[in-house]
Amino acid sequence: MPDTPATAAHPSFALLAQMIEDIAGELALEPLLDRLVERACHLIGADDGLIGLYDADADLIRTVSSHNIPARELATAVQRGYGLTGYVLQHGRAFRGYYATLPQVPRDAPPGMFVIGMPILARGAFVGVFGVGVHGGRTLDEEAQEMLALFARHAGLAIDNARRYAEEKRRAARFALIARVAAIGASGPDLDHLLQQAADAIHEILEYPNVDIPLIDAATPDTLVIRIRGGSYKHLIQHEDRLPVSQGIMGAAVREGRTQLVNDVVRDPRYVTPPGVLPPAAELAVPILHGTEVLGVLNIEGDLRFDDLDRASLEIVAEHLAVAIVNARLHERSTQAAILEERQRLARDLHDNVTQILSSMSLITQSLAHAWQQDPQEGERRVRRLGELSRLAFGEMRGLLHELSPDTTSKARTRTPLHQRLVPLLSAMVPDHIRLVVRAGDLVDQDDAHEDALVRVCQEAVSNAVRHGAPSAIEIHVRLTHDRLVLTIIDDGSGMPAALSRGMGLDNMRRRLTELGGRLRISPRVPRGTRIRAILPRADRTPP
Repeated sequence: MPDTPATAAHPSFALLAQMIEDIAGELALEPLLDRLVERACHLIGADDGLIGLYDADADLIRTVSSHNIPARELATAVQRGYGLTGYVLQHGRAFRGYYATLPQVPRDAPPGMFVIGMPILARGAFVGVFGVGVHGGRTLDEEAQEMLALFARHAGLAIDNARRYAEEKRRAARFALIARVAAIGASGPDLDHLLQQAADAIHEILEYPNVDIPLIDAATPDTLVIRIRGGSYKHLIQHEDRLPVSQGIMGAAVREGRTQLVNDVVRDPRYVTPPGVLPPAAELAVPILHGTEVLGVLNIEGDLRFDDLDRASLEIVAEHLAVAIVNARLHERSTQAAILEERQRLARDLHDNVTQILSSMSLITQSLAHAWQQDPQEGERRVRRLGELSRLAFGEMRGLLHELSPDTTSKARTRTPLHQRLVPLLSAMVPDHIRLVVRAGDLVDQDDAHEDALVRVCQEAVSNAVRHGAPSAIEIHVRLTHDRLVLTIIDDGSGMPAALSRGMGLDNMRRRLTELGGRLRISPRVPRGTRIRAILPRADRTPP
């Protein structure tokens, strides 16, 4: 019986354009993949199909979505050179023909199936494969292959956009976690309660299935005591465990004093499976360090691979936990007043630097999906701004942790001239439609406390102007007189409210200046806007 082509009534290019427009607005990766494979089959009249994404680390294709294919017939991972998707990965080109003629096909493959395998590229890189097929003696002609190739080009762009959008959401979630853990660390002296809140936050925000935060036993320093858990372990393991640091991946993190990232625990002989639970696929063990002393481990387990973003963000979380642990232990030897003072300082520093940056990131993230759908170039611009803000936030976090750490053996802080601190910080915070002018050159370096106070006052004032005043321009001037250091911030926004409320930001600005013998003046600007002037006594920095 002769083959009957299945492409006699192919969809028109108008249908193809409609499908492309349909997928272009989807930024969530999983729904997008389901749409892609279904529409690919519809486009060329295929009976079934799948889409696989390329896993560069394992060098294989992972099947992520399918249409009309029973689960028992799907291979979740296909190696290079095996079957249809493995063939396309191996040769980097499309295949059209009978499935049985491919190398390394399963013995129970449907007989007489005719298939097309089409590579999916994004920005010139191989990202995945379309695999579609027909049955019952039908075939797919060259026109079907050309139509699928056109669809694959646009699918690659859609997948790339969705992945980048997902990556920015991942970054935003990790910054949210860092801020949450920082706030938890300042919430009180009860160490077990603090660590449990942190474990719950890590599970809730980043959705890691299993979280452990064991601490070194003070009485037996060669033992980790595990009683703080998050995720499924919190419910499955109700007792306290003790693990020698000579064993396990967590033990290796303690012994070596560095992060252990294992994405295949089955192949790692160090892994220790807790009694009564199924082993995960991956483990990330981050030592909680105070100077060179290991206080414990932040340990995460799950079935998805961990990457450098997981490592970097959890290392910062571990640094916050180290500060929290040290502070909690200091509390045992300190008065409640001393702890309260430290908490207030931490809250003020978090509010005046990191929270302002995170607030700017949050505003951009909320509008990112809409901007990307309306104008990809605008979406690209906002992603770049998010990247700039994320780098600033990481830098501010590490600088804050350096100041908070009781470790007196660390190196002295490297100072950056005031102008070079203000320009990148404010440029990242201020949207492009607001003209920003910063004049702070040719200054004699001032004491660290004075420059830090001016930076934080400026950051708070600019953030308030952007969020509440809707200005078109903001100008910052810093100058020295014979006895004073003067910062002036002016904008042309809506001006001050009739009744100026004393919020945390305004109080922090006044307090910072007052502590250094300075003062703050806030006044309306004619014809509109606000003028803020911060005045400090001159304090030239003493050369080292």
